[in-house]
Amino acid sequence: MMAVESDRTIGIQVIARAAAILRQLGDHPDGLSLASIAKRVGLARSTVQRIMQSLEAEGFVELSAQGHGFRLGPMLSELVYRRQADIVSEVRPLLEQLCGELGETVALCALAGRNLAAIDRCIAEQPLRVVFPLGTAPVPAHQLAAGRSIIAELPPERAKQILSEYMSETDVSHELEAIYREKDIARDTSNFFAGVCSFAVPLCTHLGLYSLAVVLPTIRVERREDAIFAGLRNCRDRIEDKIGAVASASGTHGQATSLADVPLR
Repeated sequence: MMAVESDRTIGIQVIARAAAILRQLGDHPDGLSLASIAKRVGLARSTVQRIMQSLEAEGFVELSAQGHGFRLGPMLSELVYRRQADIVSEVRPLLEQLCGELGETVALCALAGRNLAAIDRCIAEQPLRVVFPLGTAPVPAHQLAAGRSIIAELPPERAKQILSEYMSETDVSHELEAIYREKDIARDTSNFFAGVCSFAVPLCTHLGLYSLAVVLPTIRVERREDAIFAGLRNCRDRIEDKIGAVASASGTHGQATSLADVPLR
């Protein structure tokens, strides 16, 4: 019995170590060397090398383009695609319900790298309505409500990495303060789409980190913000009740159990 329990503990420990490595690679899309990974996760280089060999064999990591380290592999992209298909099927009925309640277009969004992508949407049945394609938005994520609500739930290092593509270090700090302050009442900060605005809340689930957004003509916003945010939060709560909420990497939303108590060493 003791041997079985010991094997189980070792198995969980290996998974926790692999997860820690994958998270570090996720925060560094250009790749990391074995030595750098070992330092970041607090493991011996030889241990990291053995884990990386297994991950590479399964397609979860691959050599970086420069050939001097490793980055996330194609198998993760395939799993992400499957996960998105899963969440769309789970969330679609609730998106349609919120769209009907508010009479406005509703979107389910996620980050694709540092860009915001719409992975599903319900178009309002209105003579004047907002229609947009699925896929990557042509605007920096931090300028759109959905992107801001997601960034607020990311690990600080990853959030800073996204923002640093567009602004100075000082501006990054100020922008993050504003994003954290508004995370559950996120609004657009860009007028890229004339006459259109959006509002969003974060959605932290077992299937990943997303955002729920309402996108509508600016002329229909007046005196409706409270009702829009109430509708978004209610929809968010129903989705998280349905598929499970998790704590965000920033530690500010949701509840979850984790393997954090499993020692990495």
